[in-house]
Amino acid sequence: MRTLFIGGTRRGYLSLSALLDYCAHVVGIISLEQDPHESDRYEERIRTLAKTRGIPLYQTRWMKDRDYAEVISQDIKPDICFVVGCRILIPKSIYALPPLGCLAIHDSLLPEYRGFAPSNWSIVNGEVQTGVTLFYLSDLMDGGDIVEQRRIPIGPDDTAPVLYERVCQATIELLLQVYPLLERGEAPRTKQSYEAGSFTCSRTPADGWIEWNQATRLIYNQIRALTHPYPGAFTVYQGRRLWIWKAKPVENPLRYVGRIPGRVIGVSSAEGYVDVLTGDGVLRILEVQRSGEEKVAAASVIKSVRSTLGVRMSDLLERIEQLEGRLSELTKTQS
Repeated sequence: MRTLFIGGTRRGYLSLSALLDYCAHVVGIISLEQDPHESDRYEERIRTLAKTRGIPLYQTRWMKDRDYAEVISQDIKPDICFVVGCRILIPKSIYALPPLGCLAIHDSLLPEYRGFAPSNWSIVNGEVQTGVTLFYLSDLMDGGDIVEQRRIPIGPDDTAPVLYERVCQATIELLLQVYPLLERGEAPRTKQSYEAGSFTCSRTPADGWIEWNQATRLIYNQIRALTHPYPGAFTVYQGRRLWIWKAKPVENPLRYVGRIPGRVIGVSSAEGYVDVLTGDGVLRILEVQRSGEEKVAAASVIKSVRSTLGVRMSDLLERIEQLEGRLSELTKTQS
């Protein structure tokens, strides 16, 4: 099969490498650029791979900078297309071109978790498993016919980067399993019911804000779902944003009937941790980071049991009063 590959990120690079090692007949690559903030980039590695194998390469971010449908139909002429590590919608003018279809990998067990950041949402929601699905692109978002799936377990302490490595491996295994079936015309194809399943919305860095009155497990899930290289879960300490990269629930904590969520109740300088009250228990914070600084042990930043993380109503009222005072002074000066 004359194969077009569209994708990027680590998963896309690893999948492309695996297909080429399998001797798939890749006749063109559209490399999708990663987000500007990402430090671990794969555009250059994909470019090198294409050059080494003598495969035409096109690099873009949005697929709007040229008429790729014309390029694909006239220059590449693929029989089939695979999309892996893609964060944008592929236009119908492109995915409808290959006669054998355009197949994509989604990191969930469709029809569940259609949409954005399914792996992160799976951890946020405390799921015990996720998976990868190979499916045909269609007019419906993540709603095309399913070819095959692989299940992936999620442990209670697994972080998003740990899960991502499992997703990468499962993606490669799935592609290598299905590719020869597609070549022989023997691959299964199962229609989805778009009314079934579930959807996720997109996430922004601001969604990492920690609500300390939530249950310990929910906060812990949020931290492990967003830890580096993702944007991170964060709070406010001494008026500055504080990212929490590593934490764990305290098992069988002391029972607090005088409870202020976000209040520090224990600091261990020797072991570097800080214990903080949540809505129903205690979370042990292990590693934190302030803007412009390095990641450090939590106890090297938070040193007092009188400290409270987050923003309380009293803090907001105090800031409002300060702003009102400054505005009053400014008005007097101008008058």
